[in-house]
Amino acid sequence: MINYYNPVNIIFGENTFSKFSKVLENKKYIIITHPEEFFNQYTNQLLQSSNPPIKIFNQVLPNPDYLDLLNLINNFSCCDKKIDSIVAIGGGSVIDSAKVLAAFKSNKKLLINFVRGKKISKIDNPLDIIAVPTTSGTSSELTCWATIWDKEKNNKLSLTDKSLYPKKAIIDPTIMIAKTKQLTIATGLDALSHSMESIWNLNANPISSFHAIKGAKIVLENLPNLVNDLQNLQLRSNLALACVHAGLAFSNTKTAISHNISYPITLKYRIPHGIACSFSLPFVMRSMKGINKEAEAQLEKIFDNDLINSSTKLLHNLRNLNVPTSLSELKISQKDWRHIVTSAFEGERGKNFLGNMECFDKACQEMGFFNEKEF
Repeated sequence: MINYYNPVNIIFGENTFSKFSKVLENKKYIIITHPEEFFNQYTNQLLQSSNPPIKIFNQVLPNPDYLDLLNLINNFSCCDKKIDSIVAIGGGSVIDSAKVLAAFKSNKKLLINFVRGKKISKIDNPLDIIAVPTTSGTSSELTCWATIWDKEKNNKLSLTDKSLYPKKAIIDPTIMIAKTKQLTIATGLDALSHSMESIWNLNANPISSFHAIKGAKIVLENLPNLVNDLQNLQLRSNLALACVHAGLAFSNTKTAISHNISYPITLKYRIPHGIACSFSLPFVMRSMKGINKEAEAQLEKIFDNDLINSSTKLLHNLRNLNVPTSLSELKISQKDWRHIVTSAFEGERGKNFLGNMECFDKACQEMGFFNEKEF
């Protein structure tokens, strides 16, 4: 029996945001977004609509810390009882922050108990979320969990509840066209990682794997061209579609070992999440050889080639995008790497992985990941 679930109403296409005000008719809502001037054009459109937001919160920064979220919840208390919906316009950090607000509303104690006490009360009547992603990477608009960073404790947590799936996802590629080359690469590779991570996954099923293969193929076919033609709307649309497929895949599986490896690398070494969770993909891919026939067959469909050649092709693709693919390029010591990998395999996402650490180490060795240089 296949068990697949994703309740998000996806509205996809060019210029869909221009019709967004119709979605918001009769809703009492706030907007949360990033502070950069770029986002003002979209918040202003809604301010001038027939049903403007009650308030705009534009203080969300990338990878918001637990303390930032406490401050957001405190500010949100002024309109907690007045709204029924949260409109999130931005990247994954904004949409994840919306989920925290939707779950905890103005109750700071619930967030403190979750982050520092590692306990979560039942989420009752969360506010509706309408997500407007401005990047093609995180797919947070299609999942029911939110990443929370506790930088003081060097920790990453995931708030998870099926009630936190956004009600609607407004995916408009025209919003994404102004993104920089580096952000385009990082977010595109995040989508690639979500796709591949849902294949070598204990929770994979034929439907999630179908979306995963589609997502990975579209990223690999379009991202190299897009980084050299950033204003190409068709390529942007293709990447946005890849991100939808990736979200539909890993919303049912969660991520696996590459993501668990990535978290301390982002926290300690400040390597952007999309790069941190994708540099290991070729090594993980090769490590699956002979481990699981089903996963191996699905992975081979990405490049229409055997797993060894496919992993080599993927490594070359990442290098062509200037992704670091060795310890020396990452500037991580052998000692730190061993601790990161051991902890990753013991962690929650690591336990989703179908493979094992021995085969992963062997693949890293075979593909030249290790070297003598220390930092």
